[in-house]
Amino acid sequence: MQDNIIIRQAGMNEIEKVMLFLREHWGKDHIMANSKELMCYEHAWNGEFTFMIAEDSITQKIYGVYGYIPYSKEVPRDMGGGIWKVIQNPCFLLGVELFKYVQDPSRCRMFADCGANPKTIGHRKLIGHVNQNLEQYYRLNSTISTFAIAVIKDRKISRKRNGTAYPFLDLKTMDLFRRYFDVTQYRDVMPYKDNDYIEHRYYKHIKYHYKVMGIVRNDKVDAVVIGRVFRANGKKVFRIIDFLGDEDAFVGTFDAWEIFLNEGGYEYVDFYEYGLNPENLTSAGFFLRDEDDANIIPNYFEPFEQRNIEIHISTNIQDKFRMFKGDGDQDRPNSL
Repeated sequence: MQDNIIIRQAGMNEIEKVMLFLREHWGKDHIMANSKELMCYEHAWNGEFTFMIAEDSITQKIYGVYGYIPYSKEVPRDMGGGIWKVIQNPCFLLGVELFKYVQDPSRCRMFADCGANPKTIGHRKLIGHVNQNLEQYYRLNSTISTFAIAVIKDRKISRKRNGTAYPFLDLKTMDLFRRYFDVTQYRDVMPYKDNDYIEHRYYKHIKYHYKVMGIVRNDKVDAVVIGRVFRANGKKVFRIIDFLGDEDAFVGTFDAWEIFLNEGGYEYVDFYEYGLNPENLTSAGFFLRDEDDANIIPNYFEPFEQRNIEIHISTNIQDKFRMFKGDGDQDRPNSL
């Protein structure tokens, strides 16, 4: 890399500078290039502007940026990837060098990119990343016969397979979350998300209202399901955005989902995930939407598009890890 091209942490006083770069080179109408409120919510909290910059140290011309989202305060920490944009420059593989700098082991244990551009698979392999897709599971409301959001050609019927029944506990506030669930028990589960992240991401979102539900097993909350309501065509669905804790607790939620779907009047509940045991999901009445599935379970709602979508992911972790729709910036508003 040329001596005058450096990669460094962006400063809190450079938010508008990064936004201008995105406006010129990412998309003039993109919300992250135009909404400082959203940019600050996503990338400027706890006194850190979470962007790396590649620039000419003499002219200060920016050649690339990479935004990241830290999941905890601890260092090294687990992080999710955001916008990665590099323009034409005099350096060979500057984008790869920028990527490597973001996920430097001294600051990052796990770097997980949810919504990775499939065109960059080759670059990610150079850095040692595993490339996969999220799998989409869904469970239809047993009391609904006509669907307006999903396109159902194969009416899949969920049947209970075991006698366990673990109810949901509505964790409406962060105080309740802290009281009933100890995230520190799961530091070894990657990515690890601490209370600070959970509060900022789900309890203090600037637009979305998330529902946080504990799974109660043996009188204690062993896992937490986080999601929100999506609306289109006069109907609504519920999407699981994140999951914390012991995945085996999901096995006992068949009855809880039946009640939840019926009381809420949702067409279905769906769950984009990677790394969970499929048996845990199917035991709870969920079906995998694979390439042979005739049904359409939409992903895009802003604006709404009635089609199936594959979400590509990549990470530096070679062994077991989890990834969900809410990781990185995948569940980010397109408007405020």
